[in-house]
Amino acid sequence: MKNSLKIRKANEFDLENLNNLNSKSFKALTKRLDFLNFFNKKNYEIIVAAKEKSIVGYLLSLNVTENIYEIISIAVGSYYRKKGIASLLMSDFLGNKKVNSKIILEVANKNKVAIKLYKNFLFDIDGIRKDYYKDPIDDAILMSKIIWHYKFNPGSESS
Repeated sequence: MKNSLKIRKANEFDLENLNNLNSKSFKALTKRLDFLNFFNKKNYEIIVAAKEKSIVGYLLSLNVTENIYEIISIAVGSYYRKKGIASLLMSDFLGNKKVNSKIILEVANKNKVAIKLYKNFLFDIDGIRKDYYKDPIDDAILMSKIIWHYKFNPGSESS
């Protein structure tokens, strides 16, 4: 499965698939996104997991400042869940950030699968916003991570 996936930046041809995946993944109207609003805005990034012409997952982020990024939304199609696709998206996203970048996000307290994903990537819990979500009522867990590692590019070292 993972071998047949390609992680890439979204393009305008993905718009319908992104909107469909988002609306199927998030039943609450307040969590549904219109991806047209994010295209052509330089501070938003959308990466997708694509299988042939289908989008099976996405990660949407906002570049808040030079070294602060907020993960807005991650979704994976129901058939493709529990197959490591969210981890692939997260790995690609984090792997392309500079050292000392801070990644922030919020997640519903009841979304145990997402919380486990973030903890697996060593995100820390920074706080709670009581009753932040209204449909259904739930707390928001605030999480963050600072990129501390240096990337090693074979062949780029000087001799």
